[in-house]
This record gives sequence, structure tokens and C-alpha cells, in this order.
Amino acid sequence: GYTVSSMIYPVLNVVMMPVAALLLDAVGVPAILMGQGVLSLLAALIESRIRVEETVRRDEAGKLFSFKTWWRDLRDAARFLQKDDGLRSIYLYMMTTNGLGNGYSSILVAFFRSTPGFTVAMYSLFTVFEFAGRSLGGILHYRKPVPAKHRFTFAFWTYQIYEAMDMLLLWLPYPLMLLSRAACGFLGINSAVLREAAVQKYIPEEYRARLNAFFSVLISAGISAFGLLIGAMGELLDYRLCITLAAGLCSAVLWCTVWRHRKSVRAIYNRETEG
Repeated sequence: GYTVSSMIYPVLNVVMMPVAALLLDAVGVPAILMGQGVLSLLAALIESRIRVEETVRRDEAGKLFSFKTWWRDLRDAARFLQKDDGLRSIYLYMMTTNGLGNGYSSILVAFFRSTPGFTVAMYSLFTVFEFAGRSLGGILHYRKPVPAKHRFTFAFWTYQIYEAMDMLLLWLPYPLMLLSRAACGFLGINSAVLREAAVQKYIPEEYRARLNAFFSVLISAGISAFGLLIGAMGELLDYRLCITLAAGLCSAVLWCTVWRHRKSVRAIYNRETEG
């Protein structure tokens, strides 16, 4: 199920990225953002019509939602993570790599628009090759999952290879850039499925919603903070150097979190062989 769901976003990406590249020059950014707003409202309208039987959790006053309850849930999640080195390490690395990855996506667009010999259309091909890699990786994982005892090793070195490829990305000839994106897509889909399945199995049921909410807050905070940081770096440094430094920071965080607490993280990823 995680393999299938992980394919939805890259499929839409590969369809819309070339379209967005064409619209960027045809109608401009404001029109694209207005169109995105309309589509978001349409998505919300469709989702509002979904009917699912759920167990509703209320606070002490009987309200469906209150900021006091929300804040308490986040504090509970933070306390849980404070005591769990493995899960905390995974969350911190994911916050960093997602935040910086989203942050330098704008740098990539700027690089391809401003560097002689490159175009936005060439940048859009990145998603095509990454989608091809994800598709192949997803099919392979669906048919032949990574054995439980090798999951941590596979995931850790996938993260490291991913960051190394990002460090080198804009210094490579264009054909190698595309191959790098395909390889990242192939490895990324597998590591993402492993992480999602392992973490959701590991989290106690009574904490799952709170920790998932806390994780979303971390990712949003990382995207906001690192997006601002990378944007500021792009004003001062060469675009290629910005991405190299950002990926290097991700790699350092990986070693300081996931590798440092590898015993605890391994227990999460390889849990099926230990229980």
C-alpha cells in the first residue's frame, strides 16, 4: 500500500512539470499561482464529500478541536521523541532533507533559467527521469521487498548516496544529471516505503496521530526555515555551490542523527527480525 501511494505524487509531477514549464513562459507565475489556488479549492471541495466512519476524539469540554488540545498533543509527541533516540533521529534528518530539498528546488529553476545552454524545459526533464527511476524502483519493491535484516543498511546508504548525488548534481554534464535523478528516484522510492512502513508499525497506536501531526509540523518548519536560508544563500553564492553546501549539510545531519543512534534506528527499520 505504501509503495502504491508513494507513486501518486511522482506520477502527477511528471505530468504537470512539463506543463508548468511551458506555462511559465506562456502566462507567467501569477497566473500559474492563481490556477493552483482554484485547483486547491476544487480538491478541498472533493475531499469534503468523502464519507468515512471515524472515531471522533473530543477534549475535556466536549469540543471537536481546541488549540489547547492541539498544543498538548504536540507536547506529548515531543516528550515521546525526547525519550526515543531512534525515532527522533529519523524525524530530525527527514526535517532537514525535506526542508533543504524543497529550499533548493527554486535554486534549480533559477540555475536552468539563467545559465547559458540550459532551459526550464531541460529542468522539467528531471522529473521525467526521476519518475522513471521511481516507477522501476516501486515495481521492484512491490514484487521483491528488501529483507528485514537489511532494511536499515539499505536505507542509510540510500540517504548517503542521495545526498552525495545532490552535492555533485549541477557540476555534472547534463546527461549525467538525468541519470543521477533516475538513480535517486529508484533508491528514494524504496527508502521512503521502508521508512513509512517501519515508523508506522513502530509507533504505539495511542501516539500515532500525535506523532504524525508533530512530524508534519517539523516538515513545515523545516521547509519554511531552510527555504529562507537557501534563498538568502542564492543571493550571495553561485547556485551550484548553494546546492552542494545544502546537500553537504544534509549529509552531516544524517551522520549526526541516524548513524550516531544507529542501534535505535536499526531496531525500528529491522523490527520484523527482532520481534
